[in-house]
Amino acid sequence: MSHATRYGFWHRNIHWLTAALVIAALALVELHDLAQRGSALRSNMMYGHMQFGMAVLLLFLPRLVLRLTGMEPPVEPAVPWWMHLPARAAHGIFYLLMVAQPVLGILMVQASGRSLAFLGLPIPSFVSPDKALAKTLDNLHVIGGNVFLWLAIVHAAVALWHHWGRKDNTLRRMLYSRD
Repeated sequence: MSHATRYGFWHRNIHWLTAALVIAALALVELHDLAQRGSALRSNMMYGHMQFGMAVLLLFLPRLVLRLTGMEPPVEPAVPWWMHLPARAAHGIFYLLMVAQPVLGILMVQASGRSLAFLGLPIPSFVSPDKALAKTLDNLHVIGGNVFLWLAIVHAAVALWHHWGRKDNTLRRMLYSRD
């Protein structure tokens, strides 16, 4: 498969790095309940969750620029026109969540009266402490996280279906060449 049939180097790298960060953030938040309340492990898991989430937000702008300016290799064999609709909708929701989830998380932490830093750099406060707002933001963040989790599962399943079921190059476009 030639380079023209794959996404570019930076597009693939940002895609897989974002995927790894999202998986890590989701895994840490889902597993943190297994750690004892008040323990250093539980606290560190939430710290990692927040750091990974903010890293996703940091990668969003270069990812968006690549998406808008980069070449999108064609799917071969071509898919019916209607398959593009759910694919575009899913990507739009992913992009929305890559911004909304970290922003909701940052605002939730700040509304709960805690400060926040990314890799040791303090994040300016955007909201004053407000327990009711913190609870609302927490609920929205949890809903968004669940949507993110299920959308990622469906995204991976559909990519595998394209690869093994439909036998097109949808997944290979985003993979690294063995050459």
